[in-house]
Amino acid sequence: MALRRWLPFAAVAVLAEASVALPAGPHDRGAFILSVTFLAAVGCTMLLPWARLPRWAAVLPGLLYTVSAALLLVSVGGEGGNDTGLFSVFLIPVIWTALYDRDWQSAVVIFATVLAIGTVSVIQQDPLTILVRQVMIWAAMSVVITVSTHGLRSRLRRSVADREELLRQADALSQAAQQLNSLLDPRAVVSEACRMAAEMVSPPGAAARRATYFRIEGASAIREWEFDESANPAAQSYPLAEHPFLSEVVRTGRPASGAFDLETVGSTLRAILIRTGTTHGVWIPIAPNGTLHGVLTVSAQGQAISDQLVARAISLGQIVELALANALTLDRIELEATTDPLTGLANRRGFDAEVARLRGRRPFAVLALDVDSLKTVNDSFGHAAGDALLVSIAQATVRAMRRGDLVARIGGDEFAAFLPESTEIGARRAAEAILAALGSTKVGDVVPAVSIGIACGDADADVATVLQRADGVMYAAKRQGGRSYMVAEPRRPQASTAAPSLPAG
Repeated sequence: MALRRWLPFAAVAVLAEASVALPAGPHDRGAFILSVTFLAAVGCTMLLPWARLPRWAAVLPGLLYTVSAALLLVSVGGEGGNDTGLFSVFLIPVIWTALYDRDWQSAVVIFATVLAIGTVSVIQQDPLTILVRQVMIWAAMSVVITVSTHGLRSRLRRSVADREELLRQADALSQAAQQLNSLLDPRAVVSEACRMAAEMVSPPGAAARRATYFRIEGASAIREWEFDESANPAAQSYPLAEHPFLSEVVRTGRPASGAFDLETVGSTLRAILIRTGTTHGVWIPIAPNGTLHGVLTVSAQGQAISDQLVARAISLGQIVELALANALTLDRIELEATTDPLTGLANRRGFDAEVARLRGRRPFAVLALDVDSLKTVNDSFGHAAGDALLVSIAQATVRAMRRGDLVARIGGDEFAAFLPESTEIGARRAAEAILAALGSTKVGDVVPAVSIGIACGDADADVATVLQRADGVMYAAKRQGGRSYMVAEPRRPQASTAAPSLPAG
């Protein structure tokens, strides 16, 4: 309403200029006084609490001004209004409402203006032809001005809204790029991408916003991650052939969007769509470094996803690709830095890092293993045979361990195993299982053999110190002929044969 306060001042300026031509007759002067009175009422509308008034009250200034202008023309009398051009004062409320008010307010003002002009013509006893001509001309002119102005306002409003939306999207995508590229774990990138896709592509307040990341394995679509605000999670997997859009994305490598046709999808997918109420979707292939890693999909219920939102989803997918490529590269580098390339086990760096993760404040056991006669095998059969022997020992050791135990190659012919929450009895059983597995294995003409040292630590023990103790008794076992294990005791080591029996109890 702040802009509407200028209307009285514009009207005052016009009427003040017109008052110079007013006649001095008493009847005319009375109409002029009424005109000024209504004009003052228009000025008083500036003091009204517009924020608390109903919407229809917004037309009051324009209506009051129209009455004031009509009384001014009556006070001039005869054809004076036309002679002095005072009929143009009716344009002020028409233009004003067209510029600043709603369509219905403009319609009310136009009707009041045409009615006022007709009334003035009747009072002035104008011929019927003049009355009809004035009414038609002013009605047509007011409608043209109003329609053109409102159309221009609508276009400007849409242009501004589109520009603001583009800026908001650019800002959201920029923030998404910063956040995604700061993540170093590929799974964290995927999970955050699902959340962002659901929030950015689905408008706020949309029912059950959902975004899912699918990994394609053979002929199946595997749900790897999902952001779901509903209580109807999708199935873990279903045949890829049942999903026409997903199949198209995998086949072409290009994004797709559209509405589901329940007649063309498979039975498993149809049941999911009916249960979740999903009707539309957009699917974006995520191919870091040019290789398809998965498909990011956003679902909608009962409403199509606009082209603008599809474009936003595709832009987000490009950001996800870059962030995932960085995370996968870092993951591969870290894996290479912590993995023994020959056996696939953790190396010493990987062993230390994983122990730090598994350690906690719990008792544990450590096994130190050293391959017996590896140099002899290398000298007699070549280094390829020695490598095959190491791989065989690594595989047998891993098979003998419990789920959750850690096995690593920490040197050329040295291995280590970390057993969290294990007692000495559990460590003995693991050593016996390793020796038994190697005894039934043959690499070429060689039966693999190792010497094993065992040491246990309590909740406060230092892992490196315990490993040193295990290493010490391992060399003692090797000096006694190998193919055996020894246990490090707090005071003295306890020897064992290749097939020891557990102590009673």
